[in-house]
Amino acid sequence: MPYSSLTIDHLSIGVQNLHEGAFRLRHKTGFGDYDGGWFPPHGIAVRMMPTGDDTYIEIESNTDFHSKSPSSLWFNEQTVRGDVFIGWSLRVGARQDLEAIAKRLGVDVADSPLRTRPDGSRPHSVRAPESGMAWRRGLPSFFWVENMSQHPSRLPTTGGRLQPLGIKALELGGAEEEMSEWLGMRASELPLTFNGLSAGLHAVSIATEAGIVEIRNPPVTLERQD
Repeated sequence: MPYSSLTIDHLSIGVQNLHEGAFRLRHKTGFGDYDGGWFPPHGIAVRMMPTGDDTYIEIESNTDFHSKSPSSLWFNEQTVRGDVFIGWSLRVGARQDLEAIAKRLGVDVADSPLRTRPDGSRPHSVRAPESGMAWRRGLPSFFWVENMSQHPSRLPTTGGRLQPLGIKALELGGAEEEMSEWLGMRASELPLTFNGLSAGLHAVSIATEAGIVEIRNPPVTLERQD
């Protein structure tokens, strides 16, 4: 593997109503969650659902229908028929790995706040490329987390009845060769399967002591690449 480590970090599920969507996902999975705050200036709020082994799900919804930001309008288009997988992200073990990925992809490393927590704090997020750019193509973005003690997967939750033990596999559409090229390594080195359908995330399997919990949703509608 060309990086010190490369692991699944998180995935995002878009829902129409944040509270109702989070309630349904808690009921379906048995996992707890917590208020993750919001993403200014896009009007998108989030609840965090840790899934074990330093992974988590972002449950996101547009909560400001007066927002005219491109991200807000795009989010509304994606969720018009219900829940969708917005995208997913990987985590590298060292900042230099992220810098090497950004150089290879021809993008900048972004080091700025993304999310406002419920307490008003805005921690910096180090990533490449911007998630929206990658997710709209059915590809993952990359993150580096300096302080894992504050990683969203490690914060306390409420409402859970099952202990998640980690993401075991992601089911993807699209071509494995394209994914390998984007990753800079063989996609088969990660717990990824390919179903031959449209590009994007289709399902996630999460381990628990009671067995595997699967979440299956359609992926976002991809932008055309002319």
